[in-house]
Amino acid sequence: MKTGISYYKAEPIAEKSWMISNAFVDHSYALCYLVEGRDYALLIDSILGMGILKAFCETLTEKPVLLVNTHAHSDHFGGNFFFDACYMHHRDIAFFQDSVGKVRKQQIADMAKGMALEEYRDRIEPDDDFADWNPMKVFPLYDGDVFDLGDRRIKVVEVGGHTAGSVVLIDPLTRIAYSGDACNGNTLLEFDNSLPVISYLRALLHLKDHQAEFDMMYGGHEIFDPSIVDEAIETTAKVVAGTDDRCERTGIMGGTVYYAAEKVKDGYARKDGKHFNMSYVPEKILGREEEKHVIRLEKNCYRGIRKHRRGMRRCFAGSRFI
Repeated sequence: MKTGISYYKAEPIAEKSWMISNAFVDHSYALCYLVEGRDYALLIDSILGMGILKAFCETLTEKPVLLVNTHAHSDHFGGNFFFDACYMHHRDIAFFQDSVGKVRKQQIADMAKGMALEEYRDRIEPDDDFADWNPMKVFPLYDGDVFDLGDRRIKVVEVGGHTAGSVVLIDPLTRIAYSGDACNGNTLLEFDNSLPVISYLRALLHLKDHQAEFDMMYGGHEIFDPSIVDEAIETTAKVVAGTDDRCERTGIMGGTVYYAAEKVKDGYARKDGKHFNMSYVPEKILGREEEKHVIRLEKNCYRGIRKHRRGMRRCFAGSRFI
């Protein structure tokens, strides 16, 4: 039964480019983006899967829609399962595939009810506006790959850290970088599939090589100018050197983590007024980065998916974002 709820809204941000957010909540937890070219449109992330995102994109463009994920966390791939296929960096595919088959539409509908404005709560049901996390095709991405939309080319830049396969997608036509969670005010390097801090610093320096190509960074939760890349390099280097603020906090998973820069009391912002911040665990500052591709007998190469989902529930209950 269709409830007639408008789950999404779109805001133009540049030529044939839209920011999409959830419309049935007071504050949209995550953001995704649609970029239209001559031959097809590219959807960058699919946020939480509350509402049929594919159908909403078709109200914005008549072009075929391809889907790419900036990384394999569920607040960025939750809407994937209305599509036949997605593109994702090859180092995140195993983590994504381990989630398949483990979430049902009832769970997503219950989460939507918990987030919805009061006027919508009684109307949300586990109907066709929600989808089970069923198997889908996943095509691997690599650093330097390009999405050729016909009259614009979106470049893939690998910025592993938050997850091993995090990417930033740069549109030279509009000078926008779509950055997912690769570099923001709460970059979390506390997960099992996060890279060591030293590896993240190298990835940020790689992103710095492309900094002159964009004027704005549209992320999965926030929007910044390119100067946040410089703040990230400065802050991450302090963590590696052991000269950061090292503020102890409780992480998304419930364990002890450290933030590189001190926050204002009972708040989110940095005390010194800068924007970039990151969490980390000490044993993964200089830890050895795992080889690019490891083939094991175990089904789950990246352990901790259940803990991650528990952390996501805490996150929805009031934390900032993953």
